[in-house]
Amino acid sequence: MSVKTMKCDEVRLLLVSFADGALAGARAEAVRTHVAGCAGCRDELAQLAADAEVLRRDEKPEVPAYLGTRITAGIRERQVRARPWFGLSRAMARLAAVALVAVGVWLGTALARGMVGPQQSPIDRLAQVGVELPNGEDK
Repeated sequence: MSVKTMKCDEVRLLLVSFADGALAGARAEAVRTHVAGCAGCRDELAQLAADAEVLRRDEKPEVPAYLGTRITAGIRERQVRARPWFGLSRAMARLAAVALVAVGVWLGTALARGMVGPQQSPIDRLAQVGVELPNGEDK
């Protein structure tokens, strides 16, 4: 069976899989043949192998003991800041806003109709519309 000759662009797409051992069969053989004759691809494969070795080392960075506490405190602080209107839930805040708007509309309408504020006596209201009433002095 003849091995297909591959170009550098094709090989570079397969180098990670080849370096990990995930490439098998004719494709693996074609990459192996190309890398044997191409210094650029061989260097890139060597770099991938070196990078993989660094990743395989089980060097975990030390995590400070206070980190978990700081993360939890930061989350709680953001949750508190996200609560609108002094800790009310969003639904309660919306309900309060609707109630305030309704009261404002009612108050504006009531003031415009004279239902709220200084009251006139019925006699004064009749006088405004031109109805004259006899006063009690004529009797």
